[in-house]
Amino acid sequence: MLMWTINDFPAYGNLAGCSTKGKKACPICGKNTHNRWLRFSKKFAYMGHRKFLKPSHPYRKKKAWFDNSVENGSKPRVLTGHNISAVLKDFPNSFGKGGEKKRKRKSNEFDGDDVFEDETSNIDNQNELSRWKKRSIFFSLPYWEELLLRHNLDVMHIEKNICESLISTLLHNAKSKDGINARKDLEDIGIRNDLHPEQRGTRMYLPPAPHTFSKSEKKKFCKRVYDFKGPDGYCSNIGNCIALEECKIMGLKSHDYHVLMQQLLAVAIRGLLPKECQKAIIRLSRFFNTLCQRAIDSEKLLSLEYEISEILCQLERFFPPSFFDIMIHLPIHLAREARLCGPVHFRWMYPFERYMKALKKCVRNTARPEGCIAESYLAEECIAFCREFLEKSLHVEENEVRNVEFENDTILEGRPISKTTAIMLTDKEKNIAHRSVILNTSIMDPFVQFLSPQLITQRH
Repeated sequence: MLMWTINDFPAYGNLAGCSTKGKKACPICGKNTHNRWLRFSKKFAYMGHRKFLKPSHPYRKKKAWFDNSVENGSKPRVLTGHNISAVLKDFPNSFGKGGEKKRKRKSNEFDGDDVFEDETSNIDNQNELSRWKKRSIFFSLPYWEELLLRHNLDVMHIEKNICESLISTLLHNAKSKDGINARKDLEDIGIRNDLHPEQRGTRMYLPPAPHTFSKSEKKKFCKRVYDFKGPDGYCSNIGNCIALEECKIMGLKSHDYHVLMQQLLAVAIRGLLPKECQKAIIRLSRFFNTLCQRAIDSEKLLSLEYEISEILCQLERFFPPSFFDIMIHLPIHLAREARLCGPVHFRWMYPFERYMKALKKCVRNTARPEGCIAESYLAEECIAFCREFLEKSLHVEENEVRNVEFENDTILEGRPISKTTAIMLTDKEKNIAHRSVILNTSIMDPFVQFLSPQLITQRH
């Protein structure tokens, strides 16, 4: 029985048959996905998280903090398997490219809000069919419509992408979501007048945003992360991925971002950002930390659903619209999925990524990767069968070689926490150490018990 699928977000669209980009990129919100086309950044922003708040929440009436409007809408209704099956009942599956190839438009041909209309004018309407690409083959299973959750959002990739976007924006590096185009979008939308770009001579000046680090603050942030030393096997050495002089963090793996997001980020930003902006990031870090617990109460998950909507609204207050790609929106649905299907460590991609790494090692001929993996799998099966057969056969004793020093490598496992230093003990320290060893040896217990009464009488 197939319970659900576990995959990254692009594969989510391939398996579910829905679109994962464009106006209706969220597979859960569907046609009610709140989107806004950013004319200068040339991409969609997915904001409008105030509709997920309670009707009486004060954020709904805050105009200046958001898009100069009052939010009276409600959160989108999640479609069940029966609803989707009914919509796709007569959907024609036409596989392959098909049709005439459209000419790719040049960048200078994009014109405001009409940028997306020529490609989607025939299908982009309120009809639910407009966001579907095919009817998934999984609906041929008799029980697939009854499942409460059919496809899992991958917490690993979502957490990694959010942390990467957040750190890049804070450090304002090449992947930062805050730049000239992002500020022009603010001016185009007509919000946050204090952050609009200013023309000063021949250069464009960008006023510092609440999330902007100064040069000294960047160095403090990088130094705090650089000085982190975790237990052996806890994570990789993050300090090797940090350039202190250039204030850059690069080359981190998914698990490094996992540790950074849940443990280090909340500590590293303390005292470097305004109080409210810092609070929003710390709450986001705490949300992922709580979500990834191995044992969590269902009532706590229900409160997390309301908390993440408030956290995303706080981020909307401080970060530019270009920051809110689809990955920033997806955490709004993670607590619901955890409430339906249990802890996330049964449904994320860490074990599958490790297995795929093992499969990649089997590839010797890059022109035939599938054959290499199949041959390697067959060889491992043969070795496992031979090993099991030999264990049940007669045991052959191996003669130990004489005059070989015993080596115990277990005491050398792991990596040291810091650099070793050599010290010279004084005579007093040597006597203390010698006496401590003697008094804590079981062989010396009878002598200690015999001499203890005499030592007590001598003291008195």
